[in-house]
Amino acid sequence: MDSCLGVEQDLDKATTKFTALNDQTSTAIDELITKVENLKKELAKQSPDDPLPPEEVKLIVDMIASLKQAVFQMSTDHRELHATVSRVGKSIDRHFIADYAAVAPKAESFCSDTNRPLMEQAIAQHLYRQGLEDVGDAFIAEARIPPVERTCAFAQLQRCAAALAEGDPQPALEWVEERAEDLTHSPLPFTLHRMKALKLGREVGVGAAIGYARAVFPAHAARHERALRACVCALAWCTPAAPPPPPHYRRLLDPKALGAEAAEVFIRESCALLRLAPLSPLAGAVLVGARVLPALHDIRAKMAHPHVIAAWADDELPLEVDLGEEGGNYHSVFACPILRQQASDANPPMRLLCGHVISRDALNKLTMGVKLKCPYCPMEQSPSEARQIYFS
Repeated sequence: MDSCLGVEQDLDKATTKFTALNDQTSTAIDELITKVENLKKELAKQSPDDPLPPEEVKLIVDMIASLKQAVFQMSTDHRELHATVSRVGKSIDRHFIADYAAVAPKAESFCSDTNRPLMEQAIAQHLYRQGLEDVGDAFIAEARIPPVERTCAFAQLQRCAAALAEGDPQPALEWVEERAEDLTHSPLPFTLHRMKALKLGREVGVGAAIGYARAVFPAHAARHERALRACVCALAWCTPAAPPPPPHYRRLLDPKALGAEAAEVFIRESCALLRLAPLSPLAGAVLVGARVLPALHDIRAKMAHPHVIAAWADDELPLEVDLGEEGGNYHSVFACPILRQQASDANPPMRLLCGHVISRDALNKLTMGVKLKCPYCPMEQSPSEARQIYFS
């Protein structure tokens, strides 16, 4: 993220300078054209056979000098702009690393006879989940891999989400109406109805939006009273003669922002209802890799001790990496919350009767005779009631 911000700053500087130079050059050219046209009109008043007066000759000479100076200044400014644009490319090269092979020495394992079919199936499944059925079929045929589950349900969700992002809530509303009973306690129906009411206010008129609101909003008034009031008040700025809306209403009146928010809520709620993962395995792997690789590369560059380098020879990460809110929960190993030790075959994770999980070593240390008190809750139990768990 820091690298992106660094490049963005240099790009903003280049964009600002380009805009300023474009405006300045356009103004200068317009002024020169006006001066040349005025001079042309003055010369047209003279007879072709009469010699030009000294005053007009001086005007022509000054005009030629002014044009040369303007052209020289424009070319100089253009060279400076080119240097600014070149700095953006250098900034990208400086902030981003093109080769991550040093932190992914086992990347070739994806092409092995065992893993290659798994990768191909993940690609095909991702294509089907994105609604690209024709591309997925062609990929399966040309790669000669076994058929993959098409997950048409998720493809339909993607089409509804794409329509929401474009400002059309109707496909998503039809999907929600078919499952109204299962979405009784979900914020999704109100989010879609609010989007449609504001769309009617913009495209048809405030009267149509108010009529629609009276028909659908009473069922959601108890749970979304504050958001409902904001939606109804935002309709006041949907009239043609309305002034610019206040800052706290601009998001509701921006179709793209409202559509993006509705699409995010739709994917989250619909996937939860259908018990589908919001991300395909391929998309999840790419998201995690994009977050992990820069951190690993930065750590690798700072690690030179032989004992530290030896940690990279194992099949697991030598550290935990925060993947953020969008990265999901991914763990290479289980770490005991009591002893702060990584689990192993000799010290596996054990699930207590109350549901908390600790390592076997911690279980043995906390056991007092035939009783064990959970370190996280007051429940007492027998150590023999603990069960080993396995993470796949």
